[in-house]
Amino acid sequence: MTHPATRPPGAAPAVVATAATPAGTRAADGDGPAGDDGPAGERVDGTTQAPPDSATVGSAEWDLLTDDAHWSAGAYRLLGCDPGRGPLSLDRLPDRLDAADRPQLRRMMTDALVHGRHAFGTLQVRRPGGGHDTVEYTGEPVLGDDGTVTALRMLLRRAESR
Repeated sequence: MTHPATRPPGAAPAVVATAATPAGTRAADGDGPAGDDGPAGERVDGTTQAPPDSATVGSAEWDLLTDDAHWSAGAYRLLGCDPGRGPLSLDRLPDRLDAADRPQLRRMMTDALVHGRHAFGTLQVRRPGGGHDTVEYTGEPVLGDDGTVTALRMLLRRAESR
């Protein structure tokens, strides 16, 4: 997912996917940017990097042409859904949120699906036991060859406690 060039003042940091260096490749002279991944998670600087915790990050995609939805294990955990029941449809997604956050999610969906814009923010997700988790999201439209929106992708991340 690409990161919008700018975001409104006071907006939550966007969750951004980054491309990793292909496994088994390293800078020939060893002075590539610190943090590039090499074999088995080893960085060029010799340190190791733990893989992202699937309990704190997740991704979801809804295909508008086929009505298919695909969620990562992390998305199920972050949104408090049972993987055995499958992913929620876009029209059921607001059910997982506090009522106060539903309009924000609908605006994000409208921005992405109707206007073809990236959107990001922070939502309170209701837990089955009655608690809430703060989740940051980034929504991205997927455009077809003709420029129309064909899918919606979301990256999710558990917000850090402050």
